[in-house]
Amino acid sequence: MGGLSIGASFLPLTVVIDMPTTARILIQFVGQIVALWLLRRHAPQLERPYRVWFYPLPLLLAGVGWLLVFATTPVRTIAMALGALGLGVLEYLVWARVAGHGPFQALGSADSLDSKS
Repeated sequence: MGGLSIGASFLPLTVVIDMPTTARILIQFVGQIVALWLLRRHAPQLERPYRVWFYPLPLLLAGVGWLLVFATTPVRTIAMALGALGLGVLEYLVWARVAGHGPFQALGSADSLDSKS
C-alpha cells in the first residue's frame, strides 16, 4: 500500500482520483448489475427482500449508462484502473491460496460455498 501511495504521488491529482473512480465503475456498479442478473437467472426460487420494477429494463439502462461513462474515460486512466484491479485480484488469489480460502478451499468441506446442506 505504501509503494502504491508513493507511486501515485508522482501523478497528477486528477489521475489519482479518476483511477479508483474508473475501477469502481467496473467493480461496484457494473458488478452489481451482472450479479443481480445472474442471481435472478440461476436462483429464481430465492426469497428476496426487494423488487426491481420493470426488470430487466433498469439493469439495461444502468449498464449502458455506466459502460458509456467507462468508455468515455481516457485510455491511460482505464489502463491504470485495470492494472490496479488486476493487482488486487492477484493479491487476493495469493492470499486465498496461502490461507486455503476462496477458490482454493477444499471441496466438500463444511465451509464450502458449494455445500447443499
